[in-house]
Amino acid sequence: MRHQFFVAFLVFTVAALAIDASSQTVARKDPPGTPMLRLKVIPSKEDYVLKEDVLTKTIFTNQSDKILCFPKPEREIEIPAQGYLTIKVVGPPGASEREVMLEHIDGPGLHRTREELLLDIKQRWIKLPPNETYTTGLERVPATPDSPGQWQLTETYLPPQGSFGGDSYRNELKSAAHNAGCTLPETKVSAETITVNVVALPEKN
Repeated sequence: MRHQFFVAFLVFTVAALAIDASSQTVARKDPPGTPMLRLKVIPSKEDYVLKEDVLTKTIFTNQSDKILCFPKPEREIEIPAQGYLTIKVVGPPGASEREVMLEHIDGPGLHRTREELLLDIKQRWIKLPPNETYTTGLERVPATPDSPGQWQLTETYLPPQGSFGGDSYRNELKSAAHNAGCTLPETKVSAETITVNVVALPEKN
């Protein structure tokens, strides 16, 4: 009887430890819906002169446990099939409202065949291992500040999707990326808002 009790106790203890370890493993995973990418916007400087172009670069960080891959994002042109960056510009109180108008190019996709797509992924797409970063070049913010004060910039990355039949095109990209050994990010993600200071031109004596 004592032997049976000991065996039962041992089985219970092992099962409890297994359940606890499993719960800890689950807890370490990213919550559902967590973006695979993190964005950070860096201005070329903190202070700009009135009517001067604001220049920024964007840092993409892979915060997943997968190798991510995606086409180089456009910024001055909206190309849903390729993925692009858009930026919201908010001026200080009293500043004129700035509406950023970008050229928009619609299309079902950028590749005629799957072979062309796989070749593009292997040769041209950005490959980003876990915890690694990709930094864009400096780009002009497509809205020049026209009044002094604190200007807020919020940038958003929209991953590739076809303008027509978006789901089928995105699934095609996901499948091709998987075949190439990487994962296509699918979630729209925004960087934390940054602030740049715009000062008036010095008066000439």
